Amino acid sequence: MLTEKKLKEELTSLSEKKFQLEDKGKLATLSSAMLTHIGTTDAKLRDDLIYGAFVSWVMRDNAIEKADLKKIFKELFDENHLFHQIGEKDTDSIFTRSFSALWLPPILINHRKEAFLSKFEINEGLDKLIQYLQQEKDRRGFVDGKGWAHAIAHTADALDDFALCSELEEEKLEKILKTIQRTVNISDYVYSHGEDERMVTPVLAIIQRQLLPSRVLSQWISSFETPIKKTKAMPDGISLRANIKNFLQSLYFRLKWNELSEELLPPIEKTLSEISLFTK
Repeated sequence: MLTEKKLKEELTSLSEKKFQLEDKGKLATLSSAMLTHIGTTDAKLRDDLIYGAFVSWVMRDNAIEKADLKKIFKELFDENHLFHQIGEKDTDSIFTRSFSALWLPPILINHRKEAFLSKFEINEGLDKLIQYLQQEKDRRGFVDGKGWAHAIAHTADALDDFALCSELEEEKLEKILKTIQRTVNISDYVYSHGEDERMVTPVLAIIQRQLLPSRVLSQWISSFETPIKKTKAMPDGISLRANIKNFLQSLYFRLKWNELSEELLPPIEKTLSEISLFTK
């Protein structure tokens, strides 16, 4: 197994060639080491080199065989990756969990081009991702000296690519919406690193699939005012209101700018009015 230092040397050299592999025999060794060190606190190695190489090999070069991608997909959900020391907060274990989530989108994009995952595997993967998100306690965005943790944003990216998979039917799309709502509706932390925009993206994907009627989507939007009515205490009420307001405003303007489902704009306006402290 390559040490972290040796892996960085290898990938740094490959990055100068845009990660093009002349010796495909190295791929298995490199991929294994990258999965082992996926959560390194070395931001350059984690973000630019490990993640950069993986995206290049999956999205551009098709260097990783479909059977190997399937194995990686399954491995990302294990106790050494997405569920690594789950429940911890403000520790370095977050980087392993968060970047395991970030590896899912390239695999799913590749799958949508040429299917290699079964419907069962897609649905099971989504269920595990949602289970992970429900258990994640560390919501930090940028960590000084170590770079992006961003578990919420990375998981939202993965939810977006799951939502675009034709294997998912209405029930699972509604489950994604409920999961996003639970993630938005927190009162112990205010998202401040663009998480609202990232969580809007899978909602747009669901809308664009046109499987859920506008009635369901409108009811989902309106239900965001319920937790505000139940939470009166300070500062919980302020934090919760800020998260919901930022998310709904982001959703509103993304719909407007993309000229999508304009019938959803009035329910958003009404909900924002209901949760505002300044509406008469």
